[in-house]
Amino acid sequence: MDRLSVKPLCRQNEACLYAFECENRAYFERSVPSRGNAYYEPESFRQSLERLLAEQANGEGYYYLIWKDDTIVGRLNVHHTDAETGEVGYRIGAAYVGRGYATEGLRQWLTFKLPQFRRFIAETTNDNVASQHVLRRVGFIREGAEKQIEWAGQLLTFYTYVYTLDR
Repeated sequence: MDRLSVKPLCRQNEACLYAFECENRAYFERSVPSRGNAYYEPESFRQSLERLLAEQANGEGYYYLIWKDDTIVGRLNVHHTDAETGEVGYRIGAAYVGRGYATEGLRQWLTFKLPQFRRFIAETTNDNVASQHVLRRVGFIREGAEKQIEWAGQLLTFYTYVYTLDR
């Protein structure tokens, strides 16, 4: 039996997801831009969730939650970058990092049947060694493409990883 389950985002997850996002706001904002204060207001959060569900319904984006029992431990999403490529992103809550949940969740997700995709890409920064390890463990290969940005007074390099499906 799997320790975790990866399930598509649904409206019934609103309260749990809202709690997860609020609890992890400061942790997430250390490595990604803030979503702003409005995102964390209940009505704005609900509207954001409705937009994600609409994107999911029309195939623009696919959103998943990583669960351990009845607790959300992470999120995973994929967006089309072109007709056959999806860009994958994931985040694990602060209380759950270092336990293999990102690796296990991503591994599970890669078994899902998403016929519109032939490959996936993911980006991570040079200082996010844990994410680099996760991507390599599940079969992503680092490509040479790199870009740099300044974040919080620090120059970061983004690495691109690719996972090609056998079809």
